[in-house]
Amino acid sequence: MATPNNQQDQRPPMFRPGIPPQQQQRPVFANRPSLPHPQQLEGQSPIVPGAAIRPPPPFGNQQHAIRPGFSPYRPPAQPAGQSSQQQQQPPPQSLSPQNADKLQTVSPLMTNPTLEYQMSNMQINSKPLKSKRVYAQLPNTPVPSSYQQPPPPPLQQQYQQQTLPQQPMAQQQQQQQQPMGQLPQQPMQQPLEQQRAVNTPLGLPPRSGGKPRIDPNQIPSPVQIQLKDMAKYETPEAYYGTCDFQESLPLASTRFRSLDQGNCNPHFMRSTLQTIPATSDLIRDTGLPFGLVLQPLSKLHPDDAALPVVPLAARCSRCKAYVNPWCKFTQGGQRFVCNLCEYENLVAPEDVCPCDISGRRMDADQRPEFMLGSVEFDAPQEYWQDVEPKPLHWLIAIDVSRRAMERPVLGTLVHTLKYMLASGFPPDIRIGIITFDTSIHFWNLKGEQATMMVVSDINDVFIPMSAQDFFVDPAKSKSVIENLLEQLPGLFQNEHNIVPHSAFASAVQAAALVLKSTGGKVSIFQSSLPSLGPGILKGRDDPKLYGQEREKGLFQPQDNFYTQLGTLCVQTGVSVDLWLIPAVSTPYMDIATIGVLSALTGGDTHYLPDFDAQLHSVQFMQNFKHAIYREQGYRAALRVRCSNGLSVEDHYGNFNMSNATDLELANINADTTIGVALKHDAKLAENKPVYFQCALLYTTAQGQRRVRVHNLCLNVGITANPVFKLADLDTSLNFIIKRNVTLTAKRSLTDLSYDMDQLAIKILTSYRKYCASGASAAQLILPESYKNLPLLFSSLKKSAIMRKDPSLNVDTRVYFLRKIKALSISDTIQWLYPQCVKLHTWLEEQGPLPLERLSYDRFDPAGIYWIQSHSSLFIWIGANASPQLVEGLFGTSNRNEINPLMEQLPVIENSSINNQLRQLYYASTNNIPYLPRLHVIRHGMDLEVELSKVLVEDEIFSQMSYVDYLCMIHKQIQTELEREKQDSVISSASYWAHRY
Repeated sequence: MATPNNQQDQRPPMFRPGIPPQQQQRPVFANRPSLPHPQQLEGQSPIVPGAAIRPPPPFGNQQHAIRPGFSPYRPPAQPAGQSSQQQQQPPPQSLSPQNADKLQTVSPLMTNPTLEYQMSNMQINSKPLKSKRVYAQLPNTPVPSSYQQPPPPPLQQQYQQQTLPQQPMAQQQQQQQQPMGQLPQQPMQQPLEQQRAVNTPLGLPPRSGGKPRIDPNQIPSPVQIQLKDMAKYETPEAYYGTCDFQESLPLASTRFRSLDQGNCNPHFMRSTLQTIPATSDLIRDTGLPFGLVLQPLSKLHPDDAALPVVPLAARCSRCKAYVNPWCKFTQGGQRFVCNLCEYENLVAPEDVCPCDISGRRMDADQRPEFMLGSVEFDAPQEYWQDVEPKPLHWLIAIDVSRRAMERPVLGTLVHTLKYMLASGFPPDIRIGIITFDTSIHFWNLKGEQATMMVVSDINDVFIPMSAQDFFVDPAKSKSVIENLLEQLPGLFQNEHNIVPHSAFASAVQAAALVLKSTGGKVSIFQSSLPSLGPGILKGRDDPKLYGQEREKGLFQPQDNFYTQLGTLCVQTGVSVDLWLIPAVSTPYMDIATIGVLSALTGGDTHYLPDFDAQLHSVQFMQNFKHAIYREQGYRAALRVRCSNGLSVEDHYGNFNMSNATDLELANINADTTIGVALKHDAKLAENKPVYFQCALLYTTAQGQRRVRVHNLCLNVGITANPVFKLADLDTSLNFIIKRNVTLTAKRSLTDLSYDMDQLAIKILTSYRKYCASGASAAQLILPESYKNLPLLFSSLKKSAIMRKDPSLNVDTRVYFLRKIKALSISDTIQWLYPQCVKLHTWLEEQGPLPLERLSYDRFDPAGIYWIQSHSSLFIWIGANASPQLVEGLFGTSNRNEINPLMEQLPVIENSSINNQLRQLYYASTNNIPYLPRLHVIRHGMDLEVELSKVLVEDEIFSQMSYVDYLCMIHKQIQTELEREKQDSVISSASYWAHRY
């Protein structure tokens, strides 16, 4: 490898066991200069928020990334009496600080063949300007022969089959690498009993000890990346300009402000690749996912400007795209060229305006549709689809059978509705109530008192009253609704209710009939498997199938009845939210079948198998309120359009499709997220950007018909370097998960887990081949944009949707599969890697949140930790935590007096510490769709099994720890590189043999 200033390589030689060192001298290569840095794209001048914003020119110089030469590694001078392994080895510096942010480069790193020394000298965080990560050599363990034979076993099994060297052999290898005249450093390990006592969560079996480990501090982690991104974008004056083509997108976990410069806010639409590959071959070679993730009604930062509402603008007469800032006007403003299909359209005479030499209208700064990437158009009557827009009609359907009374659901729901009546519903909303068991009970809320009308024929349901009489304004009928809610528990929670069955499907059919003329939303509560009337289901839960190939059959509906019913609801604009609280006597509900209703209609499924009013009433109330208070619409249709050369291949999410292009959503809300797979139809030109447009036609909750349009412009790359440089890992993970969950109908979870491993190997191997080909195969090199891919894939394999956990029944598994498929990008990241805050440090020092990595080994018994996942919030109180701090937080210094089953944080008067904790709680829960369940864990006193499920860097449920998984991925990358090298040699030899 080249060295600057004509100096020889000063690194110690790498000795192989059994061969004298003098026979293993490293050759000294001639000096070679580094390649010049490429020219950067000309960025936009800084734009002051609030000033007139003009989109940058769509055409510009395209960046071509070129790998510069390597700089050698030089170990520092060794202090007297210190062994070589005791030295702190700084990472090599391949770029100057001035150029480090312009181009990603790869630097070599010294390697060591022993397991104790694996990747221990990486120093990732010491040089923040490095753009690639280089890791030391992993043990050269042979790959089992079974890996190369079809069908291949899971990679985890292959890794576990590899023989790890024992400690004596490791010490022997260590001695061979010591400089002359020095003794080898003895590895320092705690006794096995002490390791188990300290590093194992209470309630889990002890960990296996004695295995040599890599230093976890030297491998990638989201913590430092998140802290850096938060410091960049969460300051009062910081914002992200949507047309900054040189910057990576802010992390989905960062609460950032955005300035619309012609591209839409990343909260609305993000691409897995910020530089679009010019050909499908480049997509295939890199292995990177190619698609969009849409969240059209996403909640924005409080400081972001609301979307303007303007009259409907012109559309392309060929592709029907809406006019946007990237359209170019010609002939003095009388024509415009569609940026998607490049068709030249006539401008209506009354809308003609002069344009400048670049093709931009002179009035663009006064017309939001010509200036902003996101805008809403008022839809004229021809967009009404023969149904007059009306405010949202919300129907609440309650199971009142005897089995439903086994849990206190009805009383909690009544309390929640009374609270919502007192605080006020969203404006203009209309509500109606039905109850059901063996018959359907319609409640007439008009008049001074509610009256019940019963329909006994559940096989042929009809509506006994008009829809106008059924739905009422909750503000005007508040007293009538309150009186009914007070009577409901007494009517059905008594010894006379002996009916165990409920006509679930008939209730849904009745709701669809009531809402047929208006459309709307149904929130239905169900407590048992449908066993009466149409849609009867049989119990098919079989624990023997868990983890087997045939388990995927349990993830599919029993028949197509509920699929047809869901399609009917979509056609009438009715969405179905399922609130499933199984009875104690009948826990199985077959969510795979009845959950189709919410999956097709754009609704949500809420599954509460262990509901307890004393523990879960606050969580239930907040989640029920969120379902109606969030921004939402109904009778929606969505279409994505692309530039010439690209097209939509598939869609992932909860919706219905009656044709190949349009998504039909009976309900769309701020949490609705959809994945869109893209493909190439032709080669893209390098000097022309590509465009995407998402158009959503929907009716708002206030009864206004709108068209919301989001536009996105991205550059094109012809090599792998710029594609990898701006790849978006957060969006890619969300896209991959949506795609994999869709495939559960065809492939088992074991196969999908194996496919994920293969995808990680493919992506990281491709990066080595096309962006870091000069590096040694023994070095683990990860792209800057994808360096956390192994960790997040490992976390996904440990999550409830994929792990082999006997406590997960099929209903729970299907519920989590449907749930994660619908999650937004930020919620997905929180699901895979929850934030862990060191409360004891934050409360003492203030300032930014001090984050910690998710490993039990990192928990200090003298500390207090806050771990917030998507559905749970853990507060871990160390055994040696400060009594003053504990008293300030919980009102008592005695940990025995702290209630581990508390439903919400206590309020301690005159305690600034408690006030800060509650402010953190409100701030963190205000940015997530549903309230997580609180778990207080006292170290050494309470079981930590649930906590261990979110400590994703540890080994759990037979899944590798993050360190072991990274070693396994690196070994497979080495094997793949060696295989391709051998194939190349054989191919070359065959060519010359044939020629001569």
